[in-house]
Amino acid sequence: MLIQKIIACGVFVLVLIPCHAQGGDEDQLALAAVLVDKTQRTEMFAALAESFMDAYFERYDNPGAENPAAENPLRKIFQEEVILGKEELRLMLAEIFAAHFSENELRQIVIFFNSPAGAAWLEKRPLLETESEQVGLEWGQLLMQRVLNRFEAQTGEKF
Repeated sequence: MLIQKIIACGVFVLVLIPCHAQGGDEDQLALAAVLVDKTQRTEMFAALAESFMDAYFERYDNPGAENPAAENPLRKIFQEEVILGKEELRLMLAEIFAAHFSENELRQIVIFFNSPAGAAWLEKRPLLETESEQVGLEWGQLLMQRVLNRFEAQTGEKF
């Protein structure tokens, strides 16, 4: 636990000192970090990384174990590294947010996410994204069919 705190402090210093030296505003970066937390970006990327690693994890699962995944040495190492790297990722993402939004904009966005409407948006966002992606795929198929139908009607040629 002490090592994790030392690493987190080191990352924090490495990220904030260059930002401050370049004229970056600590309040702006702090607000950006709150926004990263509110939007759960760190957790999203950790989950994405884990899904990419699943094929490798399966190789080291112990099928005879009571909980094969929990006893997997590769999965254990991955989980430890995620814990150690989350603060690093959080600060990297905060720098991106701080680069694209002013301090005032970040403050207003955080206020929105702290409101009932913002909390509802955050809660429903994963479902909205999933449903939106499905609609986008369906629309793309319909669009392609209409394009091909019109192409055939205009040229007489089947695609």
